[in-house]
Amino acid sequence: MSTDPNDNQKPVWLVYVRPIGAPQKPWQEYRVAARSAIQADAIVRRMGYEMQTGTAKKVNEQADSILPVKLQPILCTRCGYELSGLTILDASVICPECSFSQPLVAWSHEEASKFDRNHPIMGIFAAIGMLVVVSLTLIILAIFIPYLFQ
Repeated sequence: MSTDPNDNQKPVWLVYVRPIGAPQKPWQEYRVAARSAIQADAIVRRMGYEMQTGTAKKVNEQADSILPVKLQPILCTRCGYELSGLTILDASVICPECSFSQPLVAWSHEEASKFDRNHPIMGIFAAIGMLVVVSLTLIILAIFIPYLFQ
């Protein structure tokens, strides 16, 4: 329960929450004292929960207490060392165990290859696009050339 003395003056919001990053967990009902639904969302996020969008509604009840969730630690992908609490430089953390620069942005080569400009299908799309442009140009010229020489 919050120790804020002004909680009694704030409306109580009924929301549905689950731990952040746990889509397999079911949504749970939770009542939180907050000035707005946006503030209620911020409160539950600080506790390690995400709020189901569009579910916040005011109720005339007492606010619940919620226990913080232990979030999964960030581990080095090379050696498995826990990287929590280390200094972030250029969106990455250098592992003190193996000196690997662990990027904190989710990216994989498989995802990047989906948008590879050198992929053979891109050449086919470019060729089709050029054929369409040339064909449309010839059609337009064939229609308007007789009008130019009248």
